[in-house]
Order: sequence, then structure tokens, then C-alpha cells
Amino acid sequence: MSDDFELLRSCFQLPYELETFEGRRIIRDTADLKDVYSAVRAHYARNGVSQMYRHCVEARFRDQTTVVATHETRLVSGNVITQAPFAVYSELRFTGEKWVIVSSSYAIGDRDDHNQALLGRDSAVS
Repeated sequence: MSDDFELLRSCFQLPYELETFEGRRIIRDTADLKDVYSAVRAHYARNGVSQMYRHCVEARFRDQTTVVATHETRLVSGNVITQAPFAVYSELRFTGEKWVIVSSSYAIGDRDDHNQALLGRDSAVS
């Protein structure tokens, strides 16, 4: 929400696998990640999203360098939730220096436009 792409970029390992109910996309490079970032930010802007709240539901170590976790996300405009809360299941890996996200599966059942933005298919972004 801070519009800091470089900060967001530092949280991901590329390639990064992203999945929704609408399909799957491999984010191979920084340009691909920037496309998804821009499409999702445009989706948030169109829907008046001013805050994002994430709550960790469960997390566990798969091994010493891998964590699998589920969090619930709520998108808010002022004090109104803009869409139904949704779950995201992610795999994080320790690189030796820091933890990074290597894959995520989004369970957004009620918003095709949000799924399309995540997959980089947002036609409203130029």
C-alpha cells in the first residue's frame, strides 16, 4: 500500500509462482512482477482500497529453510470492507540471508477482476 515497488520486490524470489481460481502464472523476472504489481494497484485504486489488513491463520516449518503459511486478507476503503476477505497460502524460503516468498495461491472466489489483475490480465492497465 506504500507504493514502494522495490520494497515489495525484495520480498519475492524469482521465478515466483502465483495461482488463483482463474489460473496460474510464473513471474519470471522483475518486469513480470512489476506488471502484476501495477495491475493489482490499479484494481485497488478502482475499488477505493485505502488499507490492507492481513492476519496469519496458520504457519509451520516444512523443513529448516521452508515455511508454509496461510493468511487472510481484508481490503478496506475508509471503514468499509471492499470485498469478501480471502485466504492466501504461501511458501516462504530462507535464502541464507532473508526469508522470501516463492509461491502463493490466492482463494478469491467472488472477484474475477481481482483474480485477473493478479494474473496480469487487467485490461484497464496501460
